[in-house]
Amino acid sequence: MSHAVLPSLPVEPEFSVVSRRNASLARRERWTAFGLAAAASLAVAIAFVVAGAWPVLPYSALEIALLAAAFAWFGRRAEEWERITVSGDRVVVERAARGRHERREFNRWWLRVELCEARAHAPQLRLRYAGESMDFGTALPPARRVEVARALKRLTVSG
Repeated sequence: MSHAVLPSLPVEPEFSVVSRRNASLARRERWTAFGLAAAASLAVAIAFVVAGAWPVLPYSALEIALLAAAFAWFGRRAEEWERITVSGDRVVVERAARGRHERREFNRWWLRVELCEARAHAPQLRLRYAGESMDFGTALPPARRVEVARALKRLTVSG
């Protein structure tokens, strides 16, 4: 389970959905898995070096460095989340990504909810308000994104 920290809601919502990526390993477990993979790669490389095939070692070091970069990139992405909350006459969208927390509030009755079929296999949930638009639910499965769009349309005038 990801260790992304979501702030508590100030009021009881009528509707709330959290969207975040699936992170099956916690940070410590992820880096333990990296350490085991790196140790195994280095052990095989050292065995080849002992056998006289020394050019294997730089490739093993490159492999470990690329694997570390991939694990670090995934670790940063695992802590990203989005939340949409409908409460009273407000729709609040919160987003945490790249170490920044963003919060936007919209008037519930003027918000337009659109389901854009940009890609045949992954429709986008788009919120429009006062000439601006923002996407929501990029980490949600396509079927769940459609469910959220329908629920939001029912709760706003756009439905």
